[in-house]
Amino acid sequence: MLTLRPFATLDFPLLASWFSTLPEVVQWGGSHLSYPLTQADMADMLAQGQSSPPSRRCWMVCRDGAPVGHAQLAYDWRDGNARLGRVAIAPAKRGQGLARPMVTLMIDEAFQTPGIERLELNVYLFNTPAIRTYQALGFTMEGVRRSSTRAGAERWDTGMMGLLRGEWQTPTPAPATS
Repeated sequence: MLTLRPFATLDFPLLASWFSTLPEVVQWGGSHLSYPLTQADMADMLAQGQSSPPSRRCWMVCRDGAPVGHAQLAYDWRDGNARLGRVAIAPAKRGQGLARPMVTLMIDEAFQTPGIERLELNVYLFNTPAIRTYQALGFTMEGVRRSSTRAGAERWDTGMMGLLRGEWQTPTPAPATS
């Protein structure tokens, strides 16, 4: 079972170790971050959670108490929107079926927040496994920003996806097998 715990300063080295190239950092966190991730970048993420209301909240996703992923929600309180972003699974834990339950936790977190009516995200179009996961959980592809992000010498297209509170139904867990 996966759980969320707040991202903390002690998590900085672990999270930074998950990315070995600039394109990996950009794919995770956008073109405004540097490689390697800096203490300042991560401290800024935490600081955004200190405002009232917070403009961003960050979590480590844990299995049996050990971090296996990271995800964030950024907020537009005026319009009642949250943006799911900076979703990563630890390299050693990829391919273990963690993406869907991890994103489900984040969707639940977003819609348990009073005033949030819409959850959106950006995904690079080459990331077809992520797109399939988001679509399976109810997100709709709403548009594409062509050549919108620079990662070194490359330019990537960004898909914009959205999910409304009224569209979300928490998936029923599969029954345990004996």
